Amino acid sequence: MKIYTSISDVKSSEIEEDIKELLLLLEKVNSCGQQYYSCDKTLAVTYLHKLNIFNFKKGLKLELPVRIVAMPISMEMSSVFGDEANLDKILKNISGLSLVLNSDTPFTNRGRTLSNFMLYNKFNTFEDYMSSLRSSYRRRLNLAIEKGKDLRITRLEPEAFTSDHYKLYEDVYKRSDNKLELLHIEFFREFDSEMYEFRNAENEVLAFVQLLERNNQLLFIFCGFKEEDVKTYDIYYNMLLFIVNQGISRGVFSINFGQTSEESKSKIGCKEIPKYLYLHHNNPAIRGILKILTPYFSYKGYSKNHRVFKVKQ
Repeated sequence: MKIYTSISDVKSSEIEEDIKELLLLLEKVNSCGQQYYSCDKTLAVTYLHKLNIFNFKKGLKLELPVRIVAMPISMEMSSVFGDEANLDKILKNISGLSLVLNSDTPFTNRGRTLSNFMLYNKFNTFEDYMSSLRSSYRRRLNLAIEKGKDLRITRLEPEAFTSDHYKLYEDVYKRSDNKLELLHIEFFREFDSEMYEFRNAENEVLAFVQLLERNNQLLFIFCGFKEEDVKTYDIYYNMLLFIVNQGISRGVFSINFGQTSEESKSKIGCKEIPKYLYLHHNNPAIRGILKILTPYFSYKGYSKNHRVFKVKQ
């Protein structure tokens, strides 16, 4: 077992170079006690955070210092690279309370964390996508398109990302029920991604989206918009539809819309993908208590099943 404090010191073929570059950037702009645990052919990315372990249970709050086994950024990507069979060995080397997030593995005594929402691209054009929708869902999206018909969407270069764009990101963060980290403005200026801004007819910046294309998938990473513009421009649905259009035009296999905003993403045709969490402590008595408490801090999943498409997708 080896423990590193910088990903630059890790010599592992299990993690791709672009992810290493992302982790290096996060060490710079979101320093949060990152440690990297290497065991045989497994690498686990971890960081420290004071977390309300009853995050998914309204009315309950208990903040504890936790070493989180996850990417130090709000992305649904697993932070365990290589053979997950070695994760137990890694957890036994972490002192205190540890929490595995965003795992695809349904551990024994596991709970659920926020689901991921994925749109599988089976469409040749955006028009094909719209025509495949059942009438009620198509009507809802057409209303959004009508409200947003005067929106101007253009590519936003990193050096042009201003404090106005950042305030839109902060607004989304402040409204979130599931806060983890607030990234520094330099993240958006330095991360190798694509950003697009939305302006109205008066040339006011209303919103932006940050996207990343990798491994035949388009990922929706972050965004920013004001709540008041949802009513005026149906801005969030227009942002989602822009991403759908981008994914279809690029011919990617899937569009990864990430976590949160379950209803909106489900209503554009996304599939809910369960993600799991696991709380661990090396003290057997505390582990027993955590087993009992796990249902109280687990995400329950999105409760509705929307039949968005005319035929099964």
